[in-house]
Amino acid sequence: MASRKKLLLIGLLMVAIAALAACGPGGGGGGSTTGQTINVEGGEFFYQPVDINAKPGERVNVNFKNAGTVEHTFVIKDINFKLVAQPGQTVKGTFTAPSAAGTHEIHCDVPGHTEAGMIGKLTVVAANN
Repeated sequence: MASRKKLLLIGLLMVAIAALAACGPGGGGGGSTTGQTINVEGGEFFYQPVDINAKPGERVNVNFKNAGTVEHTFVIKDINFKLVAQPGQTVKGTFTAPSAAGTHEIHCDVPGHTEAGMIGKLTVVAANN
């Protein structure tokens, strides 16, 4: 009987931990609860749009569609954000823009793709600009 209670307690604890993890901020953490959604298409060897603008601390939801014939990624190394999409696949992720204004490179980290021109830019613009 004691082992049944222990198993039930462990099971409830695991459910609680999973629920708390699901409530976390995701992809970049914290920041504003409002934000924007960006649809990005990538292929051999481009991003469209090339430039993304965000406000400091803004949540940015990214829908990344791989329109190419090989795997592509959408990486913003400065904020530790990465999406990986197989050909024809659309993947989603969320990050929080850095709190300071500035420019951050977006690139595909599949070997040779950045060098082939698969580069974009995230520009964080202060609200008064």
